[in-house]
Amino acid sequence: MRVDRAFAVLPVPGPQVTLDRCLEHLVAAADEAAASGVETTVLLAVAGAGAAARALADWTPLVEVVDGVDLAAVVAGEDAPPGALLTAGAREALRRSAVPATALLLTTSPASAVGTGWVLEHARHHRGGALASTGPVRGGAGGRAHPVTANLAVRLSVCAAAGWAGELPPRGTALVHAVTPVVGSLLTGSRLPS
Repeated sequence: MRVDRAFAVLPVPGPQVTLDRCLEHLVAAADEAAASGVETTVLLAVAGAGAAARALADWTPLVEVVDGVDLAAVVAGEDAPPGALLTAGAREALRRSAVPATALLLTTSPASAVGTGWVLEHARHHRGGALASTGPVRGGAGGRAHPVTANLAVRLSVCAAAGWAGELPPRGTALVHAVTPVVGSLLTGSRLPS
């Protein structure tokens, strides 16, 4: 499968002390992807218009100078939980995508730091035939399994074909569990990916 477009959805349910650090990593990964021919939009799925305005005010001027990278906000209800924010972000990605067959929907969390190769590593799995892929998250889960949406990529066409029921990955989608890309936690002392 050709991958030439990516949408990275970041659900932001409320004030996040790690949001700026997360965005530093996410924008760097988007920049690397764009430099390799994968135009990337970072979609901040936020609870409330005020939160969207604050995040965009700080980051839009920085991202505007990066070719092939876009930053936008998707506003959900004031008390929207992370799952509803992910759904809103995914629906926006579907709306924006001209060719869902060559686009990826990626998700992470504001408490995570992705490496610069995050988008490209997921794209590599999808070019090899994956419908959905996930990788490990270092630290931050307290010994429990991390939510799959902390490090997930799904072909956007799979979401479209499933009629988008708001579940990631869509029910019945085979999920490739890979050792790369690794995502780190911003809430612990774990070594962050480079």
